[in-house]
Amino acid sequence: MRVAVAVAVAVLAVLVGAVSFLRWWTHPTVFGGLGDSFATSGPRPVADAALSTTVVFPRVDGEPETVTIDRAEAVFAANTAEATVSFSICHLGADEDPIGSVDRPEKYCADVVPLEPGARFRHGVPDSDYLFATIAPTRAGVAHLAEIELTYQRGAGHLYQRGTETIRVDRKVTAE
Repeated sequence: MRVAVAVAVAVLAVLVGAVSFLRWWTHPTVFGGLGDSFATSGPRPVADAALSTTVVFPRVDGEPETVTIDRAEAVFAANTAEATVSFSICHLGADEDPIGSVDRPEKYCADVVPLEPGARFRHGVPDSDYLFATIAPTRAGVAHLAEIELTYQRGAGHLYQRGTETIRVDRKVTAE
């Protein structure tokens, strides 16, 4: 009887450990879950209403890390402006100042490249990238970008952890 109880307890402990590991492995938190939610832009003509907002800021402490981004998906709270969202990676120059929301990241970044599946993203000190979402209304209305679902994979030091992190953005763009 004691052996059966010991085996049951051991099996239960292994199952709890496996579920905990699986949860950790599929829910990475490299980026901290918070993007740019600083302000709401005022109404602008549809042709000039596009706004690029930071999804991932550079890391200011800790160990540098490079992740592979597989997918970025925009989640709107409202989108009467029928806005589209495109993603890009900003590589800052050596003496560039930090940036938040801008109309054109090209003015502030040494290099801007579209985010493609499998993109390598440097997150750490001193050479860290920014991930931008460009919200582009296609007609008059409001585009309220609530969050970004970012699917990525970490390296060997993190057992190739892979999963989706939800990053709150909370940006409204109004086009007239």
